[in-house]
Amino acid sequence: MYKFFLCFLIVLVPSLSVAGGARNVNFAAFQKVDKNFEFDVLVEGKFSDFIVAMKGSQILALAHTADAIDGDIITMQTSVLRDEAGNLGDYGLDCQLSFKDESVANNTSYLLGGLCKIIQVGRGKNLRETLIIPHINIPDTSQGFEGWFMLDEDEKSGIAFYANVSLPH
Repeated sequence: MYKFFLCFLIVLVPSLSVAGGARNVNFAAFQKVDKNFEFDVLVEGKFSDFIVAMKGSQILALAHTADAIDGDIITMQTSVLRDEAGNLGDYGLDCQLSFKDESVANNTSYLLGGLCKIIQVGRGKNLRETLIIPHINIPDTSQGFEGWFMLDEDEKSGIAFYANVSLPH
């Protein structure tokens, strides 16, 4: 029993003392439908304000990952596969993002970055892009700022990726 308790103290207690703690990571992808629409780097407001600000685009994916901690890998995949006269068509996104918690004392700091593959094959298109998203500081809504930060935009496909973090409920 003593060995079990000692292992608990060594392994689990340090993870409980992380300054920022677990967070929900919110991640969204939008694609332009209006050629004159421009994505903003920062969209202030609650989720409903964010959706309204994206009126020149369509939502491709929305993910809410509960209780993420430092070092977690967040994945999101959405795809439409279609047989087109014996050929396979594929339209979709495939993202793997690493979540970093660099919080100290009373100052939270979260980073998100990784890879997003954009695939638009079929219906006369043959686009395969890999977007490397460097780790970017994302807003923590628990610190009094409601908003979404653009991680990156792929201009060829007109797709932009946004994120923020919030406290678990």
